[in-house]
Amino acid sequence: MEPHPLRGPVRRIAACASALALALGAAACTGGDDEQPAPETPSASPSSSADAAPEASDGGEVTEPDLAAATDRFLGFLGVIDDQDWEAACGYVLDPGTAAAPEGERLQQCADGARGAMADYEEMLEPGVFDQLDASMVQAEPADDGTISLSLLEQPVEVPMTRGDDGQWYLSIPF
Repeated sequence: MEPHPLRGPVRRIAACASALALALGAAACTGGDDEQPAPETPSASPSSSADAAPEASDGGEVTEPDLAAATDRFLGFLGVIDDQDWEAACGYVLDPGTAAAPEGERLQQCADGARGAMADYEEMLEPGVFDQLDASMVQAEPADDGTISLSLLEQPVEVPMTRGDDGQWYLSIPF
């Protein structure tokens, strides 16, 4: 089987998407503190501490429509990254204080933090870089804890998605 023609660029895109999701989470969750924690890759075994990633709000089983919705939300996230619309990107990150997207001052803090955190990735974020992506390139798998694991052309995205209290799927950042 021949490798997909986008495999090389998608590896960079998947790494960039993971880094951005972690950076957004750190920015969204610091509440504007002067010192922001360095983003970490989530471990395979989540801890039970307050620093663990938020769990699915309803604890229910993940269905096929949930997987499709999470895939669509992830592609939406990549689309707003492509546009470098940091406020919109923060709308795809779960604020654990509200179990939904950040709003108001938290949203602005997240957007400002994301803008700064992603400065190192600007060359990967040229307009149109994500335009070739579609749902067939995203693999969404349910996890035992009610979250959804994602990969992009078999490249893992190290940030799971979880259902917010509003029923939407969000990138779940451990902090």
